[in-house]
Amino acid sequence: MNTGLSAETTQTIINLGHAFNWYAYAQKTWPGLDDAGLHTEMGQKVQHLKASTKLYLRTDDNFAVNGYLHRTFHHWGYPPEAHTDYWYDMVFLYLHLYRLPVATEYRHSLYAGWLTRPKGAAEAAAAEIRQVLRRNQVIQ
Repeated sequence: MNTGLSAETTQTIINLGHAFNWYAYAQKTWPGLDDAGLHTEMGQKVQHLKASTKLYLRTDDNFAVNGYLHRTFHHWGYPPEAHTDYWYDMVFLYLHLYRLPVATEYRHSLYAGWLTRPKGAAEAAAAEIRQVLRRNQVIQ
């Protein structure tokens, strides 16, 4: 799938998405729910974000939604197509989260990919996303 972003930026977005363990968050937030229930609750959080276009007040909630979106696309084997609803959700979340620390208790085993990203990669990805969004704004 074409993300409309460079391979480096796409990988940086993926690394942030994989840094947060949404499953550990869901288990702590909704104790006693089975896997299907956890997926239902996370799906509702994603739909709320999509419908309201507003971030949650708690950073962990936003990281969890981002992680859950990435988990969904990771299973498909590729990130969302450029300028689709889920693509906008992912870049929206990236731009709001990339400078924030990932809570220690929710760091995924893949957190190392985010931690060891090349110096300046997070800011470069954010700049590229902003440029693509501005360019798309002018075209429409």
